[in-house]
Amino acid sequence: MKQSRTASLIESLVNIGVGLGLSIMLQGLVLPLLGVPIPLAANLAFAGVMTVVSIARQFVLRRVFEALHIRRPLSPALQAIIAERFRQIEAEGFDAESDDRTYENCADLARAGAAYAVCAAFQAMATPLPAWIAALWPWNQTWWKPQGVRRDLARAGALIVAALEHFDRGRKNSPERLPDKPWPRSSSAKPSKFERFGSQP
Repeated sequence: MKQSRTASLIESLVNIGVGLGLSIMLQGLVLPLLGVPIPLAANLAFAGVMTVVSIARQFVLRRVFEALHIRRPLSPALQAIIAERFRQIEAEGFDAESDDRTYENCADLARAGAAYAVCAAFQAMATPLPAWIAALWPWNQTWWKPQGVRRDLARAGALIVAALEHFDRGRKNSPERLPDKPWPRSSSAKPSKFERFGSQP
């Protein structure tokens, strides 16, 4: 997630503040042991100069790194999914411990994400929602609250993330119970365009 200029400056100030305190303390303790006594005023002045230089250096380097995209930026869509996942955890209490205690596997979380994704698709096409979506939704219908294409896609993404996290935790604890293999296709299923041409997506 891209950091703002203000956040970059605050981070630099906190970082340099800690460094300033350590510098003053170490210079006062170590230099006399090396036979280079330094008056307190000189210690503070030197530390102050180096602090200003360090603030400018870190701030400039941070902005250069941001401009060069050395840290891969997240799109607004990904930020919306991340924000929704944290909302589910912090506002509703649906964290990893709660999910593991409530669900034996990731199926319900995946179904809920799929329901919101399908709902968003029908809304985007301005098509009435089919009745079968109610069967896809795994929980009480009072929890089913479509709120528009973008919002529902964000919720779908966050629920899929929760399902994937649940699956990964279960596979880590019991890898023999959760093999990560493609589900067998039925004999009547049509091959995908990748299978027809002998390639993989």
